[in-house]
Amino acid sequence: MAVAKMEFINIIGHMDSLEDVAKKIVLSQAIHPVNAMTEISENHFPIMRAKDEVDALIDYNYIRQYQSNLDLSEIRKIYDELCAIFDIKKRYKKNVVEEEYVFLDDLNRIEQIYEEVKEEISILNSLENEYREIEELENYMSYIKNVNVNFGDLFNMKFIKFIMGKVSNYNMEKLKNNYENIPAIVLKLDKNQESTKIMIFMPKMVELEVRRVLSSLEFEEFNVNFKFHGSPNEWIKEIKARKKEIEKELVIRKNKLKEIKQEHINFIDVFYSKLLMQIKIEELKSQMGCTNEFFYMSGWIPRFRKKTLSKYLGDLESKLIIIYKQDDELREGLEPPTYIFNGFLLRPFESVVKLYGVPSYKELDPTAFVGLSYMFLFGAMFGDVGQGLVLLLLGLLLEKKKRRPNLGGVLARLGISSTLFGFLYGSVFGFEDIIDAVLVRPMASIDKVLIWAVGIGVFLLSVGFLYNLVNCFIKKDIENGIFSRNGLAGLIFYWLLLYLVVATVRGVETIVPRSLITVLLILLLVLMLLKEPLSNLIKGIKPLYSESKADYYIEGGFGVLETLLSMLSNTLSFIRVGAFAINHVGLFIAFETLAEMMGNHFESILMIIFGNVVIIGLEGLIVFIQGLRLEYYELFSKFFSGTGYEYNPIKL
Repeated sequence: MAVAKMEFINIIGHMDSLEDVAKKIVLSQAIHPVNAMTEISENHFPIMRAKDEVDALIDYNYIRQYQSNLDLSEIRKIYDELCAIFDIKKRYKKNVVEEEYVFLDDLNRIEQIYEEVKEEISILNSLENEYREIEELENYMSYIKNVNVNFGDLFNMKFIKFIMGKVSNYNMEKLKNNYENIPAIVLKLDKNQESTKIMIFMPKMVELEVRRVLSSLEFEEFNVNFKFHGSPNEWIKEIKARKKEIEKELVIRKNKLKEIKQEHINFIDVFYSKLLMQIKIEELKSQMGCTNEFFYMSGWIPRFRKKTLSKYLGDLESKLIIIYKQDDELREGLEPPTYIFNGFLLRPFESVVKLYGVPSYKELDPTAFVGLSYMFLFGAMFGDVGQGLVLLLLGLLLEKKKRRPNLGGVLARLGISSTLFGFLYGSVFGFEDIIDAVLVRPMASIDKVLIWAVGIGVFLLSVGFLYNLVNCFIKKDIENGIFSRNGLAGLIFYWLLLYLVVATVRGVETIVPRSLITVLLILLLVLMLLKEPLSNLIKGIKPLYSESKADYYIEGGFGVLETLLSMLSNTLSFIRVGAFAINHVGLFIAFETLAEMMGNHFESILMIIFGNVVIIGLEGLIVFIQGLRLEYYELFSKFFSGTGYEYNPIKL
């Protein structure tokens, strides 16, 4: 429900402790790093406060951006290959990285394992390729096994070229039709559903021409890379003998891989955690400055996490120079990141806020207001016990099973709100005769529901004004806090105008004379028109106007008109809350009428179920969007800039 107080941290240490310090910082999950060289180049790194470290002061003159020598992307590829080969599931284990280890030693070992595995895989692939090729050769030989000729001599003919291969059945027909145009002998060996295997004898002097024709027919040549001796039958015998040798060798190589896996599987398994840690360490080091002797680091840390950092650093802390700067000591233009934290109920609504923008450091966290108001608005527009419980179940399913905590969490809480309003409206899956309404039945009290909707809008808009007042007070922004249309002048104007309108509509006398209220309204409009010169006058800033007076007052005049229109439109926009509450009932009545028109009871039940599905899916989505619209356009525009950036600590 609040924005955590941040401090700027600068750390200086000896290079020999860099790895250990970086690892402890990653484990602490406390520091949001920034580029130390930026601070150093702008002379804001507080090195002069570390006067006891004279060496660090001298070394400071030779500082440079840290450059890593490790190519972890290649290591990641190597590791991924090993996991794929050995079918190892990658799992991060925190206890592994909390232990002492030397990453470079582990890196050398993983590279050695990879080279050993790579060699075995290379041999294995070579054997498998050879096996496939001689198996296909055996297949070709089987078609001519009864030919009594030394097959090896066919490859050594002086004037005739001999090749084998296959062609599609479609192209084989083309080849048949052009036999007389091809200076070659084509012998068909075998045919299946897709292709035909053939042998071709051609004079070497016309080989190029024949190959050109074969290429046009998409001929796939079988390259005989293994030469045996004797007739096709003798080739087949030698091929079978070689296949048995390969099969034995394959078993040996596969067993060798299994042995390597058994020997190194535990190491490979834990190396993943170390690799992830090193990636984060290198990411952190890339933000540092360094010399040959020292490293310099800057970042942000929430005040309440300083003890956590100290706990993780342990004995290392005494070897470091650590300097903290509170937010009031920061240089101009250095904006802290925003770390918002909320309880269980409101945490999912942080995603709704961040969808619009991240609060700046000097803004109130609007999550509590957004969460409570959004739940209220959704429930008011979509109040039904049964349908609300369905949304609750869907939300829990998304949150627990589908790992969508933000969407699931928001949907579950909206479902609870819808269920509660369902009891207030007396509606269960659209039926209003099952339970009594605790508060009101929207369709029976249309005027009351619409008036209440506007009243809800007035209350929420007023809270938006108050949020803006607090934000401007924190920022010491007199112009927008006191004189703007969203500031104190705007709030008083809004309430006086509402009071005057309500009294006029109801025909009652105002406590204060109407003429005085009118004068006050005009005076407040003038204050809003003069907001810039008045605030500059109070702060002693000259000139009073940032532009020409003519331009300022022309723009300000339109601004006054826009103020009146926006206050009216913002307020009336909340009528949709009541309108959707009424529409929700009316839509079910339409489906109920269709159900009564069905031919039998079963079809009526199906229509009721279909109607509820449509209402939950379609109208639920529309109400969800309308609730967001009210939050973003009517409320956030009053007080929320969303110009901050999120606290993102280096962590695993």
